[in-house]
Amino acid sequence: MKMDIGIHHMRCFLTLAEEQHFTWAADRLGLAQPTLSRHIRRLEEAVGRPLLDRSTRHPRLTPEGRRLQAELRLLLPRLEAALRPSASAAPFRLGYAWGLPVQLARRAMDVIEQCHQVLVQAVRVDSRTAGLRDGSADAALLWGVVDDPRLKAVEILREQRVAAVSRRSTLAAKTSVTWNELGRRCLVVNIASGTLTPGDWPRSATPEIGAETTNIDEYLHAVAARRGVGVLPASVAAQHPDPDILYLPLTEATPAVLHYVYPRSSPHAHAEILGQALLRECAEPASRTAADPLKMHRPSTALSTELISMSVTPSPV
Repeated sequence: MKMDIGIHHMRCFLTLAEEQHFTWAADRLGLAQPTLSRHIRRLEEAVGRPLLDRSTRHPRLTPEGRRLQAELRLLLPRLEAALRPSASAAPFRLGYAWGLPVQLARRAMDVIEQCHQVLVQAVRVDSRTAGLRDGSADAALLWGVVDDPRLKAVEILREQRVAAVSRRSTLAAKTSVTWNELGRRCLVVNIASGTLTPGDWPRSATPEIGAETTNIDEYLHAVAARRGVGVLPASVAAQHPDPDILYLPLTEATPAVLHYVYPRSSPHAHAEILGQALLRECAEPASRTAADPLKMHRPSTALSTELISMSVTPSPV
């Protein structure tokens, strides 16, 4: 019998086996549901036995389906890795947009390069997924919620947010500002890769949009020019000192959450390994940073006096 089965048939089957729902699996794979159904039928024809029990609302694996799932879980990642270009020809691209947690990322990148002989390249892409959707990154460090079913997100750390205000603003006289106080000002938003909108404030303190920007540089210029106030993770603010901007502790705000994200389907061979390295590197210095919360993201001396008690909390491994 002719076996014209491809990797995409196998990946479709594994995704459907995980989701147990054709619509959800098709959405995760970025396929139309009829296309997914055809791929599964073709795989069943090649195997010669049913892989799914379709008599219930949610398809269940048959004994043959469970056997194939167990086999492909082991074989498919190795096959996909073998078909990729060598590491020397194709570096592992780690995307970011808002700000790279420099010391944490560099330590994890060094581990991968030294232990696995693969070049890791940090690339800035000013989009919500930092290059994952258009293929310009293999994985990414993203702030905020990641709700794309085609992407796997692992929480790396949480840290406090700070308010970014112009030194000419009346807020510059304060030592801190509350979330609702900030909501009564105009807000600078990043429409390309930002994570906050006026809808994140309560109705009683919803800010108007003072300026729309597309990257961190435009964002800070708008704040300095008093187009509105901004909100940044503490480590991002520490990396961007500006003589015309004051960073103030922001109370009553939810923490900023950093995720490590990579595609569920056909991920880079080292995608999961880098995620594990990031978690380890984030957890190991936690005890050393207890007395100095910004040690992982040290700002300049002048800026240190303005970022008061900004904590970085690693997520559990």
